[in-house]
Amino acid sequence: MFPAIAHIASLASLLVTVLAAGPEEGNLLARDKRALAPLQTYVGGWRGVGLLKRGSNAGAWTESFEWAWRFQKGRAELVAQLHDDKYYEQLRLQPGEKPGQFVLLASGHVDEQAAPPQQFTGALKDDALIVAALKPAPGRPARISVRLVAGGDRMLVLYEQQIAEGVYSRLAEIGSTRKGSSFAKNAASGPQCVVTGGLGTIAVTHDGQTYYVCCTGCRDLFLEDPQGVLAEYRERKAAERAHEKK
Repeated sequence: MFPAIAHIASLASLLVTVLAAGPEEGNLLARDKRALAPLQTYVGGWRGVGLLKRGSNAGAWTESFEWAWRFQKGRAELVAQLHDDKYYEQLRLQPGEKPGQFVLLASGHVDEQAAPPQQFTGALKDDALIVAALKPAPGRPARISVRLVAGGDRMLVLYEQQIAEGVYSRLAEIGSTRKGSSFAKNAASGPQCVVTGGLGTIAVTHDGQTYYVCCTGCRDLFLEDPQGVLAEYRERKAAERAHEKK
């Protein structure tokens, strides 16, 4: 195919994709990605130990989990699949209605699947994500705090129960280490994810070229619409260069 024809075909394909998604859907996806970008450092696999009390191994357990992007119906969210966690099997982070606000949907274990996810809302405060339950339940987490330390290689998750209005007490804390050195906290030390701008750890190809994405969710989005993803990536990089020149 001649270059000019290939270029026209590429533009036509991109136009079809945009029209199929609709302007509102595309704007919502871009907004979700921007809103969740501060939490990009969560993406990757983690392995940790949960403690009921600090300094005591009584009742301790081990668990693993993986955070990844999920793109569905023109929206984006960050999803964690938890294995052997004491309280939950899945966490879903979504942008809140207000700037800087986040919504966390926490789903329980198999015997609790019939119940709707527990909903939390909150924001980043002093580099920690702190979310509180809309409907606290006795003996269940009513506030969850997530903090990264050690340059992003350690994640501390604190579960607290509510004992009075605005008063919380510790239920458990999980200290986790990022799996593998390839899961760095940003793209400064390696290739950049063409979807989110995080560290690219998974190679994907299109038209004989190799690109990188940061998680399985971004990989699936790229494979579904590589031309659309790359067009947005190039626009984002062009905007970054223009901003740097100012």
